Amino acid sequence: MERSCYGTRQILCENGKAAEVYYYLLREPSGLGAEIVMERAGERESAAVRCVTTSETRMRKLAALLYRNGVTPCTLRDVIEDELNKS
Repeated sequence: MERSCYGTRQILCENGKAAEVYYYLLREPSGLGAEIVMERAGERESAAVRCVTTSETRMRKLAALLYRNGVTPCTLRDVIEDELNKS
């Protein structure tokens, strides 16, 4: 599996503390996916959804949506499922 970072941003959590969020594109022979890693106050949380699509264009649009909206690991799967169900 190949993993490449397509964005990093800082978000404010509910408790008012900042967190660094890293967005990754996952590339495997069977398809493309996404991973989000969030680091805050010495803690690290991550989630990945593998093999979402085989379309590079579609995955890049999903990745841009995740980044633009500051999606966190706990909502990654729900956001991707919602977007896939729209089409």
